[in-house]
Amino acid sequence: VKDHATLLDAFAATADDRGRLVLIGSGALEGTIRARIRELGLDDRVTLTGLVPRDEVFVRCAAADVMVSTSHGEGLPVAVIEAMAARCPVILSDIPPHRELVDDADFVALVPVGDAAEVARQLTRHRQMSPSALRDLGKRAREHVLTRYSLPVMHAGIDAVYREARAAADTV
Repeated sequence: VKDHATLLDAFAATADDRGRLVLIGSGALEGTIRARIRELGLDDRVTLTGLVPRDEVFVRCAAADVMVSTSHGEGLPVAVIEAMAARCPVILSDIPPHRELVDDADFVALVPVGDAAEVARQLTRHRQMSPSALRDLGKRAREHVLTRYSLPVMHAGIDAVYREARAAADTV
């Protein structure tokens, strides 16, 4: 579902000696992912961290140039929200949960699902940006999620749903 193969293929197509890819998390496909990394000759440029504490994920996102999600499906894309909150620019697969999350954020790259060439193009575009341009994207990403997904905003939305449900129940 997360489609690591597309990300690895895209990274391989754009990687130079400076590029580094960090995959955070673990799962049943770790062996397959490691094999693909070896096959692509990326052993020295790709790191699999395994599970890391939530706070460390935030720190790693804040230090990253870009976060990429090539996922085929998501519920609420929490990892993307966390990356954006950490001021990390994002490249996302064009799936409904990602579209809903970024809505009118024209600064976020949405790429067709499974399109390694387009992911590679976006990685190259981000790599060619100046540090100040990347910081600006990160700032805009944080502002976007704070406007829509901060705790006060989420609480207000949940309260509104409950008020609406109660009003509907009272009319029955």
